[in-house]
Amino acid sequence: MSEGIVNSPNLYGENEGGVVGKVHAKYGAANPTALQFYSDYLAANDLPPLAYPFQSYLAFEDFYLGNSGYMKEMLLWPQRIHVRNDGQQQWYDDRAEIPDQNGEEIEQIEARYSDLYNFSTEINGTELQEIDRYAVRRFSFDRNSGSIKLGIGFIYDSIEDQVFSVLIQSTSGPGTYLESDGFKLIRTEILSDDDYWSSRKIYHFRIPKGAPGMRSALFSVSFSGNYTDPMKLSEAYVEINQPQLPVSGMLISSISSLDINPVHKIREILTDDTAMNKPESDVNDLNFMKAADRIYDECLGISWAITEKSCLDAINELCGHIEAGVRVNRQTGLYEMILFRDDWFSDDEIHSLAVNKIKSMSLEVANADETINQLNVSYYNRDAIKDSSFSVAENASIRNLNGRVNAEDADFPYFMNQRNAAVVAQWKLKQMSSPVWSGSFTTAAYEARKWNRYDLLKLAWPRKWQGTITVRIMKINLRTGTDVSIDFVEVVQYSSELSSNIVIDTPIDVAPLPPQPCQYEPFEMPYYLAVMALGQRQVDDELSYESNYGLVGVVAEKPQNNSLYAVMMTHDGTEGNEWLRAATIDYEPAGELDQSISKTSTSFTVKNSSAIANVAAGTLIKCGSDWIGTPGEWMVFQSIDSYSGVVSVKRGALDSLPQAWGIYTKLYFCGNDVAYDQTEYIVGEEVLVAALTATPSGLQELNGSIAIEMNARAFRPYPPANVKINGEYWPEEIETDLILTWVDRNRVQQTSGSILGWFDGGVTIEPGTQTHLILTQLDEHNHAIATTNVNVTGAASYTMPISSMQADARTIAIVLKTLRDEFECLNPFFHTVELSQFFSAPYALTVEFKND
Repeated sequence: MSEGIVNSPNLYGENEGGVVGKVHAKYGAANPTALQFYSDYLAANDLPPLAYPFQSYLAFEDFYLGNSGYMKEMLLWPQRIHVRNDGQQQWYDDRAEIPDQNGEEIEQIEARYSDLYNFSTEINGTELQEIDRYAVRRFSFDRNSGSIKLGIGFIYDSIEDQVFSVLIQSTSGPGTYLESDGFKLIRTEILSDDDYWSSRKIYHFRIPKGAPGMRSALFSVSFSGNYTDPMKLSEAYVEINQPQLPVSGMLISSISSLDINPVHKIREILTDDTAMNKPESDVNDLNFMKAADRIYDECLGISWAITEKSCLDAINELCGHIEAGVRVNRQTGLYEMILFRDDWFSDDEIHSLAVNKIKSMSLEVANADETINQLNVSYYNRDAIKDSSFSVAENASIRNLNGRVNAEDADFPYFMNQRNAAVVAQWKLKQMSSPVWSGSFTTAAYEARKWNRYDLLKLAWPRKWQGTITVRIMKINLRTGTDVSIDFVEVVQYSSELSSNIVIDTPIDVAPLPPQPCQYEPFEMPYYLAVMALGQRQVDDELSYESNYGLVGVVAEKPQNNSLYAVMMTHDGTEGNEWLRAATIDYEPAGELDQSISKTSTSFTVKNSSAIANVAAGTLIKCGSDWIGTPGEWMVFQSIDSYSGVVSVKRGALDSLPQAWGIYTKLYFCGNDVAYDQTEYIVGEEVLVAALTATPSGLQELNGSIAIEMNARAFRPYPPANVKINGEYWPEEIETDLILTWVDRNRVQQTSGSILGWFDGGVTIEPGTQTHLILTQLDEHNHAIATTNVNVTGAASYTMPISSMQADARTIAIVLKTLRDEFECLNPFFHTVELSQFFSAPYALTVEFKND
């Protein structure tokens, strides 16, 4: 018996709630009354006792389903592949499980670490403790693209927070972290490579505490590269940092849903005591193994759930899914499977018959008049959890019929993906669209009595065709005396060319996507946005009481059509504290730079400009990330050219400076009203922020966050703006005196009227604010040789004559900033300019001529 915790309180959305509780699962056994726990559990809950052998059960303990008063529909995906209906080990188990490849060639590789080796190594000089490791790795490998996914999981029992690490080592490129279930990624540590591994990463996770009992977790990572040997792709080691953590088992979540080999299912129908109950000795195992190998290589797996169906109907349906037939060999009396493939029979297994041994022949041309040239195919789409359909058309046949389409239906209810249905449908269409001979003949040849259904025969009949054609024997009728009547149909080569195409109609009822991660940018709120959120009086009162006060805001882009908003989650970084729902995020129109822009660019092109076509002039734009040491930039939208998509903006608004940005930089056209956390934070605090996508069917799981360090941004004065050096913006060099000009900004004044950009004219400086200029002269080795520190409050320019500069000075570092109440502006102006004075007086030049 196993059990697991379900903890998805937002599965149906914030308003409808979700699913929480414990699920006990028990596989069927020969004696159900021995399941004492289940017997006690069912009796305590007034449920009927267990009565049927080999039936599996689920018990839901302390289960909660949503906030509404009715039970949600539950969809279960039971799977029985490696165990037969009577509880025995599956026959020929190596070929029983077929991956659902969806058109890609996939190889599943599994190995237990006990089959590899235990290891003890050093990470950054620290010896890892050697402890018991229980782990399984599983790769899903696509030879076409060279990409794999690795799933790792385990079951643990803990009532306290636990930490563990996963070491990923790859022979080709770094892995990309995809997702986890049941625990949180704390940090990623990149190790240096070695002679064997080209990439080494350690992922550190925290598992939150929960109720006592077994809990499961899954970690997955994706790699890409040109792999030639799938066994040398990568290895993942699970290192539990808490030796006292009792690891009691292993749980692997499938990389892709797996199907059963239909050959195994057919054999079970023949032999199971609830079906045809034939003795196992009545089955030709070598023949069935050959068929199982072929179907495994073709990846034609099936899944089914049967309520009531005759055994023969079930076998015929399964054979129809894989183009096969089941027969009883007339010589051995054993059941055999025949796959209708070009190479199933070897040449020496194909029969022949002389024309003079045929007594009578009845012929007709099948598919001659009403050639079927299109199949309307239906199958079950496991990914969408619904029936799906498409059509396969034989183009050459349609052209020969002047465009007329003769269609038939082909149902594959046991195929779970389009790829399998398309492969077999094209085989069937090839037969239906090809005119072939069919009929029957009578012969007294003795060897004909030894033939079997589905055998191949080289048949000659000079009255109708030259040479021989290959036919498949469909029925053998023994008549009086020595006569045998054979029904046959001409064989169509599967490998021959079929000029078909697959048409997939756009589904009307498309299953909604689960919540997808959204792109978002958190930031500490500038004074202007804090005033827009709370009002100027309240913000000024808060700042007068606590100047370190600050708020955290966030902007986000809509990731999918069925999401109306996202949820802002914050955490103060204190261990043991919980994540808090801080705000509802209304998605912002967003675009990406379609070109790199310099600090002085005020117009540029953006990708997907249609998303911002209706943005109002004066809208604030959040550009770039507010990371530690690299603050983003605020812009002001001015206009967009509807023809060219060129956007015009003001640069360096509020307390930010213009910066150079690269292509694909995200622009959030957020305006004045942004989502924010009402919690008050102070300087030095680090706030973790996450934006979780909400849809009508659920809320995205918390998985990763962005850290924002608080800097009392709302209290700090705005920096000087429109700074020019010798009349230029950010020049690389100057040849004469250093002449610096600027304009003042006023944080309080900027809360009304239009927002100024960095290149706009000046306003009266904020009361109590001082402007300081620091000029540092550097020599050719970049060493400081002289520093000038000047209070330039009230001025708008400053000149440093070249005559006052040190003779050894090669560059000058310029810092222009504001201060108020000992708080410095968040983004001072900084620039280093080179002195181009090497060919100017008072330097003397010496010219030396050489005769070459």
